Amino acid sequence: MASVWLAVLALVLAGPVPSVLARAHWPQRVPRAAIVLWQAIALAAVLAAVGSALAAPEELLRALGPEERRGTPMVVAVAVAATLAGLIVLRLLGVLVMLAVRTRRRRSRHRDMVDLLDRAERSAAVGGIGAKTVLRVLDGAVPFAYCLPGRAPRVVVTDGALDTLDDEELRAVLAHEQAHLDARHDLVREGFVALHQAFPVLVRSRQARDAVGLLLEMLADDAGRARCSDAAMAGALEAFVATGDTEVAARLERVRARRCGGRALATGTYLVAAAVVVVPTVAVVIPWLSAALPAAGLLR
Repeated sequence: MASVWLAVLALVLAGPVPSVLARAHWPQRVPRAAIVLWQAIALAAVLAAVGSALAAPEELLRALGPEERRGTPMVVAVAVAATLAGLIVLRLLGVLVMLAVRTRRRRSRHRDMVDLLDRAERSAAVGGIGAKTVLRVLDGAVPFAYCLPGRAPRVVVTDGALDTLDDEELRAVLAHEQAHLDARHDLVREGFVALHQAFPVLVRSRQARDAVGLLLEMLADDAGRARCSDAAMAGALEAFVATGDTEVAARLERVRARRCGGRALATGTYLVAAAVVVVPTVAVVIPWLSAALPAAGLLR
């Protein structure tokens, strides 16, 4: 039954759980802990899928009788289990590697483009924002800002942003983008994009990817609030909300409401994240191994 329980767990963690968590508002109060919870759910889903593939052939042989658990049948079962589990892992790793390669190539071309189009006089006027970061200013009436992570990071803002934001709001925006670069939020985002692409279409959901992306933005907002002020971060988001981005509107509402979870909520979220990974191991995997290893003659 371990294979069945693990398969059900993988499906639940890939579908209903993300759906419920993505609609909840409390994760926005503790974005860092909530991201860890999302990562734990993703890890547990993958481990459950791999565990189900490993357990199914052995449990089938055990159900047939003791004579089928020796010799060639057991070798075939182990080979099938290893193949199924290996395919799941290789699929995920392959998607992750291909995504990383494509992303870095695209990011390199993008970096060359913003370097070419930079308004050097305005970049110099704003000044640097960190020893490892280069600021680039592009033509554009719409207020906009983003970062390009990697070995040669860039923070990009438009003329519209410089003309719209006051000095304190601009510092908040730059602190927001620097937080993305310092914490390498792009790697977290890539992991969830790869997981989304690797999952079968029938159980694939964008909710985890989108929810984590929003939480990463809120986490960077908190860095801007800490370095400047709530008012400065809210003022900057007010300028950007005119672009029609619904995520910016949600972030602005959060900053205005000064939502910030306490230590108890963060600690509870971390504990739930640990339980999501540990409990299935203790409740399902260890009992299965305790029965499977003696049945295979590997443990007496």
